[in-house]
Amino acid sequence: MNALTVLSLAAVAVCSVAQMPWYPGLYGAYPGLHPWFRSGMPLIPQATMKAMGPVPMAYNMAPIAAMAPIYSQYGAQNEFGQYSFGYNAGLSARNEMRDVFGNVRGSYNYLDTDGKVQTQQYVSDALGYRVSGTNLPEYTPEVAAARAAHQAAHKEATAATSAAPKTP
Repeated sequence: MNALTVLSLAAVAVCSVAQMPWYPGLYGAYPGLHPWFRSGMPLIPQATMKAMGPVPMAYNMAPIAAMAPIYSQYGAQNEFGQYSFGYNAGLSARNEMRDVFGNVRGSYNYLDTDGKVQTQQYVSDALGYRVSGTNLPEYTPEVAAARAAHQAAHKEATAATSAAPKTP
């Protein structure tokens, strides 16, 4: 597809320059850039070139249209509470599904202000809501130490509770 586009644009450029070789076309109004002028052979007599006057700057190429992003969406559900949906909107996308047990899984991504694609994935089930993503902050040494201290305190409290005498 890309090779066909390049070849067709090259054919259009060659055909248009061949019809009017004195027209500046792709090379602009700079005779030193055009390969015919570098050979030292003038294409038309000098007197005719002086009689023509100034040549406007123009391009003799066909305009190239930008590729449009692909937009799509889908959705489905049934009588058992299952569903799935999603979309693709060019710079962002999302999908989510729920199974018959109520577990939800999904992900989404988007282009942030720095031009990076950020992706998040999430799960909601019997173990709670969990998320992972490319833009979540990393644990600093202070946060890691505080989490370790909290975990140790939790283990001590659990051990103290299980060692306490049980009353009937």
